[in-house]
Amino acid sequence: MKILSAVLLSAIILPAHTGIVIYGTRVIYPAEKKEVVVQLVNQGEQASLVQSWIDDGNTSLPPEKIQVPFMLTPPVARVAAESGQQIKIKKMPNSLPDNKESLFYLNVLDIPPNSQENAGKNVLKFAMQNRIKLIWRPSRIAAVTKDSFQRIGLFRSNKTVIMKNDTANWITVTDVKAGNTKINDQTIMLPPLSTQNIN
Repeated sequence: MKILSAVLLSAIILPAHTGIVIYGTRVIYPAEKKEVVVQLVNQGEQASLVQSWIDDGNTSLPPEKIQVPFMLTPPVARVAAESGQQIKIKKMPNSLPDNKESLFYLNVLDIPPNSQENAGKNVLKFAMQNRIKLIWRPSRIAAVTKDSFQRIGLFRSNKTVIMKNDTANWITVTDVKAGNTKINDQTIMLPPLSTQNIN
């Protein structure tokens, strides 16, 4: 998911630049690993300043006030044009449940560079924020397979459709149908060992 945030207010709007890309759509952190590595690539023609942090789903707090049981390095890095940068995520001592997965989010903010062409000018630049899922998987929990979806229940209570997730995993469901009719208007994230109303 990409979020546009203005970093400088002024008179001229610059075109969006091709910049930082995260390899992968999510990060799985198995408990048996000391750390996991996420690869970033700068596809642009200019260097970018990158700020990275992890949140627990609460997007209202600034990065410096978020408390999560992970350490991320480097939190800020300059990535040269057409070059890469690794982000290392390491688990800190925590009390996360060991009977189900826990969901967090990795944020990568790509701050566009200043160019000599626009030196001394008032410009409007936009930072591109990428946010992907970071899932902590305890050692006793298996990965999601096709069989996992056999443990997803779907039933109706009065006029409400309810999904039940009997697995210990976070499950993503794109389509829920009653007959040939799709009844969900957005992708559903089912927490482990839980039920969720669909409509």
